[in-house]
Amino acid sequence: MKLLQRCVCKPARAVGRLVGGLVAVVLLGLSACAETPRTATNFCRVLADRIDDITTPPASNDDVQRLIDHYERLAEAAPLEVQDDLATIRDLFIAASRVDTDDEASVQQVADAAYAAERAAQDAGIYVGATCGLDLSTGLALQVPAATP
Repeated sequence: MKLLQRCVCKPARAVGRLVGGLVAVVLLGLSACAETPRTATNFCRVLADRIDDITTPPASNDDVQRLIDHYERLAEAAPLEVQDDLATIRDLFIAASRVDTDDEASVQQVADAAYAAERAAQDAGIYVGATCGLDLSTGLALQVPAATP
């Protein structure tokens, strides 16, 4: 009887391990598929869904937090060529949300971060205009002139 149990149990354990391994591989594959595609088309879609909120000047700390969330989502969806620019803009809003207006050094740190983010904002604006046909600062559609022969 013990010989029969060993012969039946060993293959059953091996099958259990194999199934467990396959499940792990399938779950890993599915999680990789869940990552946001970093295509220009997807980025422009995400931007279009958020452009009204992004172009509305923040009036409260909650508005700044929403801007941070929007730029975080844009950075996640952005093609690699513009991802760092959007992350720099997001980081500026994070710094602004943490500023201590009674501390001169804190205010100066945000001012310095704003100057440092200027190039990133310009580059992101150029990318968004050329790729999505939108002005990142106003949300208005850009009209690209037709090429002349």
